[in-house]
Amino acid sequence: MIDPGELREGMTVRDGKGRKLGTVATLGDTQFELEQGWPARRDFVLTLHMVERVEGQDVFILARSGTPIPPEEEAASRP
Repeated sequence: MIDPGELREGMTVRDGKGRKLGTVATLGDTQFELEQGWPARRDFVLTLHMVERVEGQDVFILARSGTPIPPEEEAASRP
């Protein structure tokens, strides 16, 4: 797990392939909210254990089983 102090609201969240999933909206002690679009169309809650690394203003998450998070561009095209 990463140091929670490395995360800030507004950082870009990406998957392992570098595709943009959304942005960090709110931070908690063990999780953060990922929002897609502006105004927010979809929100996901991710645990800090899902964070693989932080590079600059980008947060990369690990692929995990469970609810799949579509890239932000794909989510925008869905009704």
